[in-house]
Amino acid sequence: MINLNNIKLKPVVLYSNCLEDKNRIFSDNKGKAAIYRWINKINSKTYVGSSVNLAARFYLYYSLKQLNSQKTAIHNALLKYGHKNFKLEILEYCVEGANPVEREQYFLDILKPEYNICKIANSPLGVKRNKMFSIKLSKTRRGKKIRKSSLNSVSAVRFHTYETKAKMSLRNPGVNVKIFDKLGNLINEFPTIKSTAEYIGVCSKTISRIYETGISYDEFIYKFEIKDLKISVYDNNNKLINILNHKSDTSIAYNIPYTTLSRYIKSGKLYKKRYYFYHVKSNVNKENDSECVPISPD
Repeated sequence: MINLNNIKLKPVVLYSNCLEDKNRIFSDNKGKAAIYRWINKINSKTYVGSSVNLAARFYLYYSLKQLNSQKTAIHNALLKYGHKNFKLEILEYCVEGANPVEREQYFLDILKPEYNICKIANSPLGVKRNKMFSIKLSKTRRGKKIRKSSLNSVSAVRFHTYETKAKMSLRNPGVNVKIFDKLGNLINEFPTIKSTAEYIGVCSKTISRIYETGISYDEFIYKFEIKDLKISVYDNNNKLINILNHKSDTSIAYNIPYTTLSRYIKSGKLYKKRYYFYHVKSNVNKENDSECVPISPD
């Protein structure tokens, strides 16, 4: 059995006062992936975590709104004792592209940090819910009927036609997302809402809500830029014959599966010896652009 008192780790970086070192913590760890450890200087309790972007994760630990909303052991401790009574250690930096979760699990196993309720990295297993949580969950389920077919079998898998998928994609136009701190410094830029959500560690709906309402849930500043998604269609003589507003429109109009269309746009190859598909911005070398006359694919 491991004697925890004999484990002496030498961190890569140590911040001895998390209040005074706040700005250095952000600047030193921008865009870096690593495993970190919070240490309470009063009671010596610790918390181990990991992130693919430490600066973004640490911003959340300094957000008063985030601390009040999370209600986990480490968030409550930071609120109770204050950042000045915590040390922060960078236990290990990860190489680019590596997933730090495995290494986080290693440190969880040997250090047994008290503030980590979940003993499995990146998992809610082990979290104990209080009685009030159970009551609220019960209330939300009241009145909901369960079909007999679902009691003894797995829910039926739903398959969508490519026309349906194309129509669904219209609800989520392509959006570039830029994240800034309060001082207007660019933290990072992302090509989609989904990749932004994964970076911050929230669900895509949260970022979509910020996009729709303009109200941020944390201390970041978000700027969204709608991509130009128009698709131009050329015949096999390289003559422009149509411009559509979105790949989904093109998919339906020319009876081509959405994924197949994406592949032909990327490759620039002729589809069924009839059509070339391009993003509008990529048509700089095509001729007869001014002679566009939309025609039916049939």
